[in-house]
Amino acid sequence: MEAAYCRTTGSEFHATLQEFDADPTVEGLLVLATPGEGFTPAAVDETLRELSTPVFGGLFPKVIHEGEAHADGAIIAGLAVRPAVETITDADEPISTGGDPITDADDAITSDDDYETAFVFVDAYADDGDRFVQQLFNAYGVEYTYIGGGAGTLDGDTRHCLFTNEGLVGDAAVVARVAAESTIGVEHGWTDIGGPFEITAADGRRLETLDGRPAYDRYAAIIDAETDRTVTKTNFFEVAKSHPFGISRLDAERIVRDPFEVDDDGSLRCFGALPEGEFVHVLQGDPESLVAAADRAHAAASEGATADSALVTFDCVSRAQYLDTAFDRELAALSQRGSTIGALTIGEVANDGRGHLEYYNKTAVVGAVDGL
Repeated sequence: MEAAYCRTTGSEFHATLQEFDADPTVEGLLVLATPGEGFTPAAVDETLRELSTPVFGGLFPKVIHEGEAHADGAIIAGLAVRPAVETITDADEPISTGGDPITDADDAITSDDDYETAFVFVDAYADDGDRFVQQLFNAYGVEYTYIGGGAGTLDGDTRHCLFTNEGLVGDAAVVARVAAESTIGVEHGWTDIGGPFEITAADGRRLETLDGRPAYDRYAAIIDAETDRTVTKTNFFEVAKSHPFGISRLDAERIVRDPFEVDDDGSLRCFGALPEGEFVHVLQGDPESLVAAADRAHAAASEGATADSALVTFDCVSRAQYLDTAFDRELAALSQRGSTIGALTIGEVANDGRGHLEYYNKTAVVGAVDGL
């Protein structure tokens, strides 16, 4: 996989896309970008529609290139295998399990059974984001290794944020299946400080009550009892980024859910659904445990890597916010094999090719993809 980093301002982004599109060895385009001040969606749409090569990807708060995070650029990666790309705009619409056939260098058709890895990008602000991910698992099950994340920005702008050959789209998900083996590492490093609490009322990503009490009241009581901080509705986001929820999973790490806002009725809004009847803990972390988790994610992915594997990382932007100046250490842990590409995402999508597909929060996901 050949990858280039460029600015998203001016004509450089468009010229780089067109250059990769014109390369006869490039069968697909993975685009990870940040919308800088000069990013013009209408112009980007026009360029995307002119591409003859299948394209997929998203806009994110930052992109990762060779061990550094950038808030003002794009990574364009040319794939050596042709992806089967599908855009899902209706969470109730069945997913096609067919797709365009992959053609190898000898123009021999590769069967659908050869698809092994699926890149998944979801509009992080879509109400049906979790249902899109569930729908993928219902359609494909454990047939694939999945890797990707939630696209969007942190400025509250619900702009279209997913790259397709039809232009930028929003309130949707994009899945690109490729004939390439991969190994995945998924770790978060957060530990319990209180719980378990039963989710007694919830509506998608809106957590209403825990143990029959308003979610905010139950959460605030645990923070007050177990930490040296006091949470208020004014400082909620600042405190919550250090103390997320964790959904219990049998013999597995908790699935982290990131609360970010308090409603007037005491409900908490989260990135990611919290199903009624599940049990959650309140978590905490520290720089050492989070960086160690990133190191473990990298090590797990690297176990199946070859010299030709492409290393792709999707790390939660809220981890960067929490770690602050220590985030450089996490980036170093994620980039030990040298060149890596990726993004700081608003939620992470992954499985390991065996377990259930999940939409994570505050988690580091690393994939080593062979044959791209």
